[in-house]
Amino acid sequence: MENLSRKLGTIENIFNIIHDLGGMICICVAQIEGLIQPGILQQALNLLQKRHPLLQVHIVDLEDGRYFQSEGTKEIPLKVIKKYQSDRWFKVAEEELHEKFTRNNNPLCRVTLLDGSETNNVNEIIATFDHTIVDGTSVINFIQELLSYYAQILDSNNTILEPIKMQFLSPLEEIVDRSIIDTNKIQDTQKNPAPKLPNLELLIEQEADPIDRRTRILTRILNPEITLALMNRCKQEQATVHSALSAAMLFAVGKNTFTNTPIKVSCAFSVNLRKYCLPKVEAEQIGCFVSHVKQNYVLEENSDFWNLARECKSKILQSIRLRTHINSVCSQELKYINKSILIQESKNQMGRKNTLDISNVGELNLEAQYGQLKLKELYFAGGQHCVGSSVWLGVLIFQQQIFFTFAYVTPLLSEKTAQFLTDSVVDNIEKACSSKSLSLSSIV
Repeated sequence: MENLSRKLGTIENIFNIIHDLGGMICICVAQIEGLIQPGILQQALNLLQKRHPLLQVHIVDLEDGRYFQSEGTKEIPLKVIKKYQSDRWFKVAEEELHEKFTRNNNPLCRVTLLDGSETNNVNEIIATFDHTIVDGTSVINFIQELLSYYAQILDSNNTILEPIKMQFLSPLEEIVDRSIIDTNKIQDTQKNPAPKLPNLELLIEQEADPIDRRTRILTRILNPEITLALMNRCKQEQATVHSALSAAMLFAVGKNTFTNTPIKVSCAFSVNLRKYCLPKVEAEQIGCFVSHVKQNYVLEENSDFWNLARECKSKILQSIRLRTHINSVCSQELKYINKSILIQESKNQMGRKNTLDISNVGELNLEAQYGQLKLKELYFAGGQHCVGSSVWLGVLIFQQQIFFTFAYVTPLLSEKTAQFLTDSVVDNIEKACSSKSLSLSSIV
C-alpha cells in the first residue's frame, strides 16, 4: 500500500475531537446465516483495507494539527466471540459504541464476529468506526464489500485477488461544489442565527455528566406487507417514506408528553452530499460526506399525521432548495470550534442538540446471498452520549423490509420510555397506513 498523508479537514477535525471526548463512534451490525471462517474473514478485511484509503490510515498529532497517515498502520483487527445467546450482539454493539480508538498506529475501524457455529449458525458481524471516516452509506458499503470479498476468496482456488483501489480524497469542504453555495446566505446566517424554539421538548428525564451517560440501542423491523402499505399510502398522500417516518417519530414524542400540548419538537435529518461534490463521489467511496439539517415543529391535540408528514416533506425540500445542507458544511465558523467549546456543548442541555434525528440511507441495492452466506438483517447506529439527539433513528430498506435502529442515552432517558417511544413509532406507522385519518389525540 502506498504512503498516504493529509491534514484533517475542518469537519473531520471536529468529529475526531468529539471522538476523543468519547463520542462519534459508529457501528454497523449484519446478521448472517451460514458458517463463517474467521481466517477467510480476516483475508477479506485485508482486501477491503487495501481498497479504501481511509481504512489504511491512523491519526497523528503534528505541530500544525491532526493528520491522516498510512505509514505503519496496522491491519484491521478481527475479534471473535463465541455466541451462545441470540441477543448477545446488543450488549457487544453497545460496548463498541463506547470504546475509543487508541492512537498507536491503529486503524479507525475494527470488526467483531459473534460466531454462532456452535448454536444455530446465525452470526453477527459488528463493524465499528470512528465517525471521522464514515457515514451511513459508507458503513453499509463496508459490509457489502466485506461479504463479497469473503465469497470471492472461497471461490478463488487460492488465486491472489487484487482490489480496485479507491482515490484518497480531499476533505469534504474542499471538494463540495462551491458554485452552488450561497455565500450571502452563509454570512446572513452567521450574523443572524435562526432563533431557538423556546421550551423545546428534549425528553430529559434525569441529568448526568458526560462520563456517566451510555448510548443504548433498540431495533425493530417492518415486515414486507407493512412496508409496501407505507410506500403506497405515502404516494396517495403526496408524502415520502422519510417524511412519514418523521411524522411517526414526532407523534411518538407527542404521545409521550401529550399533557403538555402544544409540544415543541426539533427533528434533524442527514443529507448525503456525494452528488454535490466535484467530481461526484461514488456510493462505494468510504468517507464522511453528510451534513445535518434541523427543523422545528409544534404538535397540537388535533395535529393530523399525514398533514404533518406533508409539512415535513415541504420543510425538507425547502431546506434543499435553500442549499442549507451545503452552506452548513462551508461555514467559516466551523474553523473556530475547539475542544473547550465541544466540552461545553456536551454539558449544555445534557449535550442534546435536537429532540429527534433521522439518518435514512434509503432502499439498498444489496444482494442477500454471498456464496454460502445469507445476509438476513442489517442495522447501523452512532453514539449519542457525548453530544447528539435525545432519540436517534437509523433507517434502511432491505429485502422489502424496513430496519430501524433506535439509539438513546441513559440515564437521560429511561429504558421504559425508550421502549415506549420505539413501540409507538411502529404503532403510529401501522395505524396511519390503515386509518383514513389519524390525529394525535386519537392515539393517546
